Amino acid sequence: MDNGNLEWLRSRLNFSLRRRVPLILQTEATECGLACIAMVGGWYGRYTDIISLRAEFGVSSRGATLGMLHNIATGNGLASRALSLELDELSKLRLPCILHWGFNHFVVLVRATSDRFVIHDPATGQRIISRKMLSQHFTGVALELWPDSGFVAEVRRKTLRISELMAGISGFRRALIKVFCFSLMTEFISLLLPVSTQVVMDHVIPAADHGLLELVCFALLGLILLQAALNLVRSWSVMITDTLTDIQWKDGLLRHLLRLPLPWFEKRKLGDVQSRFGSLDVLRDTLIHDITGTVIDSIMMAGALVLLILYGGMLSAVVVVFTLLYVILRLGTFARYRQLAEEQLIKSATASSHFTESLYGIATLRAQGLAGQRRRNWLTLTVDAANASVTKRRFDMLFNSISVLIKACDNVVILWLGISAIIGHQMTIGAFVAFTVFRELFTDRALSLTHMLLRLRMLSLHNERIADIALTTPEPDVPEKELFPPGKALSLKVHSLSFRYDSQSSPVFHGLNLSIAAGESVAVTGPSGCGKSTLMKVLCGLTAPEEGRVLVDGRDIHVAGVSNYRRAVACILQEDRLFAGSLRDNIAGFNDEVDEPWLESCARLSHIHDDIMALPMGYETLTGELGEGLSGGQRQRIFIARALYRRPGILFMDEATSHLDEENEALINQAINGLAITRIIIAHRPSTIASAERVINIAAH
Repeated sequence: MDNGNLEWLRSRLNFSLRRRVPLILQTEATECGLACIAMVGGWYGRYTDIISLRAEFGVSSRGATLGMLHNIATGNGLASRALSLELDELSKLRLPCILHWGFNHFVVLVRATSDRFVIHDPATGQRIISRKMLSQHFTGVALELWPDSGFVAEVRRKTLRISELMAGISGFRRALIKVFCFSLMTEFISLLLPVSTQVVMDHVIPAADHGLLELVCFALLGLILLQAALNLVRSWSVMITDTLTDIQWKDGLLRHLLRLPLPWFEKRKLGDVQSRFGSLDVLRDTLIHDITGTVIDSIMMAGALVLLILYGGMLSAVVVVFTLLYVILRLGTFARYRQLAEEQLIKSATASSHFTESLYGIATLRAQGLAGQRRRNWLTLTVDAANASVTKRRFDMLFNSISVLIKACDNVVILWLGISAIIGHQMTIGAFVAFTVFRELFTDRALSLTHMLLRLRMLSLHNERIADIALTTPEPDVPEKELFPPGKALSLKVHSLSFRYDSQSSPVFHGLNLSIAAGESVAVTGPSGCGKSTLMKVLCGLTAPEEGRVLVDGRDIHVAGVSNYRRAVACILQEDRLFAGSLRDNIAGFNDEVDEPWLESCARLSHIHDDIMALPMGYETLTGELGEGLSGGQRQRIFIARALYRRPGILFMDEATSHLDEENEALINQAINGLAITRIIIAHRPSTIASAERVINIAAH
């Protein structure tokens, strides 16, 4: 049998005493199906992380159907069969399999008995549920998966290398070396202290030598002062390194985050993105403290072990055995601990996102009478997060109790054997005291080294969370330059433009061709849901098309750089927001240098100047992301003023005047018509459509 067939056979045979379905949690709101396929594939030996699957088979924010999962499974070498079945027939399924859950979710059924079912939920983790709960959520549709003839057992993971993180931090390696040197000197002094104790007990006391006692005490005092000074310098170095690393990492990650494609944000919850920045703190602390600590602890443990053997002989074997027992126990429970930590992170982030969304939608909650229901939903999510925390803490409590028991047994055995050695004149009291100190030092360093190594392994969890941001391809970084002079109307042409939300869905529009002259005012119309807003985001450079070109004054915006292009245009989107600051800041885009005459002109063109001046603080009136104190029409006019302040060559307006009365809308349109601006308007209101020079019905294309 050749090697290829041998690998194929080995991937299908299970010689392991224990095999588990991996638990993979989803990152995006609609990628539960992807996570389920990754879990089933992992069971059969094809371990693929969610980042790699998403890059190859991305699912849009609209979700995935069973047919899409079939196509994705085929692409991963898995054959599939969709079934419609009753609850009693679940035991006949080939496990693990995918279940359709609550009409909007997918889970993996891992094990089924008569009254208990184990499922892996990509949103919440492993769950053991009753038959009653299963019947409430299972829709009766399942997808069986098994390896096809083209299945290949492999490991595919996209990870963020630590060296890549460290590369962007100036002075990081030098600071680590400095911290390491100070730590090494401090710990070397710790090894000398027990020796002085033995000298006092075995030589000073029997001989009543006061001179030697003074010499030892002064030497001890000098060593302690030197150790305190070294600790102070080391702590100062760590503080500086911590601060500089924190700022540089977060700035670099935020700079990368702000360049990610718009669909990336549309598929994620705000609280989850925020929690991923928290993972940077864990990475920083681990790299700065644990990397140097691991080396130091390794050296100290080796030194303490040598001294243990010199002072205790065979007695040191007892210490090593009990220490190894603890280390094996800790390593054996790590997989479960990592799973609990990941579930806690995900559930806490979900509760945080729900809280943030409630604040943003407070007016809607009040108007619709949904505040009570929203609070109960938040409480449910918070309880889930608390339960995950309690489970993790319960695990820690159990482990700590076992650790205390092991340590107590260790102490009793060492006391018994050590005192027996003293009685038998095989060891002096001073040597036993020094041995006890070195034993504590060896055990503490061994346990600390184990914890550090596990924390380094736990970095994979936080690494994956940060990698979701850092490894996502951003917009191309092109040199910043001025493509078009400000205040000049630009022409726009579209050639064979196509777009769809993901590789599995139908195109929103296909082969679209448009031509808009410089200075022209065009209204784009069509029924709701036909893709008008999506088209505008593509034309604005906020979303990349699947095929085709967008030319502005003959230049392809994706070749010239969409960031450069966006500086020459302005967009007013349906979901536009104000930011915390004054009205002046919001209109001027928070620029340090404000063109006051032009700012006031833009406000007058938008017919918001008089409203602003009627406020007690005028342009210095403070507002926030919710636009407190302003009506919907006032906010829209501020959005228009903010867009005009940029002196755009093209002004994109997506329902930008829907909250205005017809008189104000007509006055604003008349004012903007006098400017050298190309306007592309999406609207449903007849008066808005009538203000345009030409109407394009996207449904006809």
